[in-house]
Amino acid sequence: MKIEAGKQHDIPEIARLLTDAFFVDPVMKEYVAWSTDKRAALAGFFTAELETFYLPRGVVDVVRGDDGLLGAALWATPERPMRRRDVVRQLPALIRALGPSFPRALYLASFDNAAAPAFTHWYLFTIVVSPQAQGHGIGGALLDHGIERAGNNAIYLESTTAGSQRLYERKGFISLGRIPSPLPTSEVGMWRPGANSGNE
Repeated sequence: MKIEAGKQHDIPEIARLLTDAFFVDPVMKEYVAWSTDKRAALAGFFTAELETFYLPRGVVDVVRGDDGLLGAALWATPERPMRRRDVVRQLPALIRALGPSFPRALYLASFDNAAAPAFTHWYLFTIVVSPQAQGHGIGGALLDHGIERAGNNAIYLESTTAGSQRLYERKGFISLGRIPSPLPTSEVGMWRPGANSGNE
């Protein structure tokens, strides 16, 4: 299985994969709850994240098949975490995408931001696998690739479902507990120490 760097022309396909995967996700549903066309709002949200931060300033890994993309992972690096200026840069695109849901999404995101560790780390924004490719180890391979690249650096992420939490735990992630928020289904912060940093 070959993992490659995502390119600009991959954005529509990655955004579509993410939208299909997260349309029923309990947390992402809340992010677009006030939008009339929730699927379009979610697609616009992921497109904005890719265009304004993860492709130009983060790392996007993809797995391709004969018929297109099979999976993708979006990361922020320890050297270039998302900062306030990045959020400001995203605002116009996010406002256009989310419309009336934008204030709610910004409010909900503030709880994730407050819970994120202050220590230097890689941040896994998301991993997605196309429905026809699920069960073939693509998500695990993308995660293993990111863990290997992180090396001595720790990794942090938010898990939105019990199933994904179990996967991350099998890969050495430790639950930091539920992130306080007004969401009916809370996210769980998860931390994986670096290879040689048991006390990260």
